[in-house]
Amino acid sequence: MQFAQGQQFATRLGLLLCEHPFETAFGVQCEVTGKKHPDNDGSGGTEVMSWPPWHKTKAMEKAGVDKAIVVPLGPEDHYVSELQEEYPGKFAVVGIYDSNSVNPVENLDRRIKNSNIQGIRVGFVDQEAGVNDDPEKYELFPLFQAMAERGLKVWFYAEPAQVEMFDRVLERLPNLVAVFNHCGFMVSLDNLSIDQHARPHFDVPIPPPTLDLLERVGEKLNTYVHFSGQYAFSHEPYPHQDMAPVAQRLYKIFGPERMLWASDFPWILEVPGYEEQLNLVDIMLPDLSKKELNLIKGGNAELLFNF
Repeated sequence: MQFAQGQQFATRLGLLLCEHPFETAFGVQCEVTGKKHPDNDGSGGTEVMSWPPWHKTKAMEKAGVDKAIVVPLGPEDHYVSELQEEYPGKFAVVGIYDSNSVNPVENLDRRIKNSNIQGIRVGFVDQEAGVNDDPEKYELFPLFQAMAERGLKVWFYAEPAQVEMFDRVLERLPNLVAVFNHCGFMVSLDNLSIDQHARPHFDVPIPPPTLDLLERVGEKLNTYVHFSGQYAFSHEPYPHQDMAPVAQRLYKIFGPERMLWASDFPWILEVPGYEEQLNLVDIMLPDLSKKELNLIKGGNAELLFNF
């Protein structure tokens, strides 16, 4: 089976990454401020405000992180091709779903060509349908089908009802790779606030009751989870010890072969710090072998993405 072979390779590859962790960097916008770029539908241009690339690369270098997966904050992602040209072999790109696109599949192909995206971050499956409706009738099923055919990954971050629908999509599309963001939390904007460090925070119970749903979805070997965003859910300061049981449950569900550390840059750049965020893997999962830690910190990311 394809995924079983991939997992065996991940274990071997992890041994080679002891000094070179990767990162699935979340929410990054590495762009030279003030440039205009054409929108993905080919019309007009959008002024992109951003973090200069050296902010990201300097933080990575200090923490010993060699490569990152960049997720722009909006669907206008042409500029990331410039980032990849300036830093060859350092960044892979996951785009954001473009809700304004008339034809999502054509939009996908255009962005693959122009921005070299290898995935799309999505926050819903269908905003009108029900969980028990035919999955192939869901609004985004054609997009998911196209992504499976092209080998793109779905970055998924949504409320529980949408996760249940997405689970049914994954049953129909067993080759579609899905990465559940931010420790698999399923949150609503109704619970969103801003903390004292100007970072997003969600008022949710720890551990979240939705972990049972995530466990059911996580039985599929084409599913992965981000080890990230602890600050956004924790009720305690760094190192967020109330999140340790969540980390251990994720390890039980996905194992080291299907977990990917992520920084959630730039939110963590000042507090707790980039390197401190990386250290949470060791703090919350203290009994892992070096091989397992290397898989979570980078081996799995290198298997999933081309840099």
